[in-house]
Amino acid sequence: MRLRFFKDFYVMGLVMTGLVLLSFYRFNYDTPIITNTCQYPSAIADGQAKCNLPADYITDSDHVTYPWIGDPTCQHFPVQFAKNKTRPKWALTSFPGSGVTWTRQLIEGVTGIYTGTVYGRAESPIVLTGHQGNSADLDCECTILIKDHDVLLPDFASFPTLTNNLVKENDTRKDNKRRGPIRSFLYGHRGILLLRNPMDALFTFAHFLGSSGNHTGVVSEKDFVGPQWDKYIDYVADTWADHAVGWIENIQNGTVLFYERLLLEDTAVELKRLLNVIHFVDPHHPPVDPERMRCTLLHKDRKDHKRTKKPVIPLTAGHRLKLMSSIERVQESLRKKGWPLLPVYLYNLRHVESPGI
Repeated sequence: MRLRFFKDFYVMGLVMTGLVLLSFYRFNYDTPIITNTCQYPSAIADGQAKCNLPADYITDSDHVTYPWIGDPTCQHFPVQFAKNKTRPKWALTSFPGSGVTWTRQLIEGVTGIYTGTVYGRAESPIVLTGHQGNSADLDCECTILIKDHDVLLPDFASFPTLTNNLVKENDTRKDNKRRGPIRSFLYGHRGILLLRNPMDALFTFAHFLGSSGNHTGVVSEKDFVGPQWDKYIDYVADTWADHAVGWIENIQNGTVLFYERLLLEDTAVELKRLLNVIHFVDPHHPPVDPERMRCTLLHKDRKDHKRTKKPVIPLTAGHRLKLMSSIERVQESLRKKGWPLLPVYLYNLRHVESPGI
């Protein structure tokens, strides 16, 4: 009897120790986000059956979302947080209007890990099927990249139009010099610089500003005239180049990513190049899960946050000259760094509306 008592006591002790260790693990590794998951619109509710994946695949079952609900071949792939303190902070930086929301969709799709943002919960989710990356604690080291435009925005509250003349002489980049250093130091000088043809980015950003921050809103092409439009072009030309050159010079570990190559050339090659630079390896299908890549490419043209219409106007010779000068300035900075050069051969330099967001 005494031997049996000690056996039972020993087994109970092991169980209690295990429970304590499990509680300690959950306390240290649960992501500090308070949201719910697997909440889908009723029209796609059947996708909820796919929430139950193998335990070794999901590290944090309370914060999982599924970007491809409705596609029977892809809807089982989750996006989630990495374990805390396992992913060093990396910036994903770009001038506004460069397609960073779409790029984040691609990166999350192929890695299965959320991207974060310095703009927090105020920023709308990047996919309509559910997303929690915007709520991440920026110091959790549990996201694959962190969106950070790091751009000094103009002082006007919305895009300047003929009836909303909010640009003053001291609002242009030329007279309102950058305040403070490039923020790469917040990421240990690790960063991915996303670049897009500024002649396209300026219109995308103008529609965003002119629609009070609506990712799918537009303003009339009739507003793209007058001295305030000229000052806006000056602002974009100067700021786009300042931002790019600043990050190129300050990034010590990272690379440049081109929107046009992701969109128009070999998306998979560009994504694999990015993942290699940030040292990502899929633990289940190294180095990259081919099925995740297939689904990412299959859903590359999803409509979340895409403008169905984007009015543009031809740029004047003066506008084009300013922007071409900025392009060459960035090109020279890339040459000095030894990084890939801007794919100008893919740029719409005549400025006809280009696809994308």
